[in-house]
Amino acid sequence: MKVAEKVYLKAARLQSRLTTASPVLRDDQPQFEMTVVGVEDLGAGMRRVTFEAPGLTGFECCGPDEYFGLVLPRPGGALVMPDPEPLNVRAAIADIAEDVRPDLRWYTIRAHDALAGRIDVDIVTHGDSGPGSAWTVRASVGDRAGFRASGALYRGLDLPGRQVLVADETAVPSVAAILEALGGPAAATARGVEVHVEVADPAVLGGYDLGAATVHVRRGVPGSAVVPALDTHLARGGAPVVYAWACGETDLAAGARRALVRHGVDRRRVYFCGYWKLGRARG
Repeated sequence: MKVAEKVYLKAARLQSRLTTASPVLRDDQPQFEMTVVGVEDLGAGMRRVTFEAPGLTGFECCGPDEYFGLVLPRPGGALVMPDPEPLNVRAAIADIAEDVRPDLRWYTIRAHDALAGRIDVDIVTHGDSGPGSAWTVRASVGDRAGFRASGALYRGLDLPGRQVLVADETAVPSVAAILEALGGPAAATARGVEVHVEVADPAVLGGYDLGAATVHVRRGVPGSAVVPALDTHLARGGAPVVYAWACGETDLAAGARRALVRHGVDRRRVYFCGYWKLGRARG
């Protein structure tokens, strides 16, 4: 990593701490190629892809919701990986000739088996409306894709007290991984962790154990179900919220954060992230 990039990274971390709970940023960004060794449909458009690579045996997740850049070959073409050195992987990909330039989408590691050198990645598919989904619905054993490490978002493992997690379908794999890291859904509930999930179709949750999670069925735009319900729930009072995490569609995540702050939660204890934006193609 170049000196200028290190300075930029340090400044970004400082700014984040002043305005929101900070994510877990890696000092390194391992990059390597992977092979698809399994594909499983979990229901309602959720698909699990299992990747294998020697680089995954020595890889260590820095948080339960570790996310990474999935580098995808052009349809019908060979996988071309970006220069692994620059901090900005998007800029590195932009430097590749357009006719072979890969696509890049970000996903959470659902499970990591270091001994086998494998990861499971759960992806919400939506036809061909984005390169990530288009690749995933056609993925089969033997396909190649790239891995570019990035970091994790959740920082509440060692925090005692009430926590609130808010998610939509795209962030359900992250929530499931967080609950497992906390000892399982029952142990997380006993610790004071509350989960609110908004989905269009509850069948998408069939492959997950979210314990006592409150499920909000969406009939309108993202956030239209969970944000008002969260606002009402927080208005009832209860123990102070020591940490909150809201991820999914951009307006849903931002709306959840506003509700939390409006009810007295320190904005520096709320992490929120837009995994995707309504009206824009997503992976």
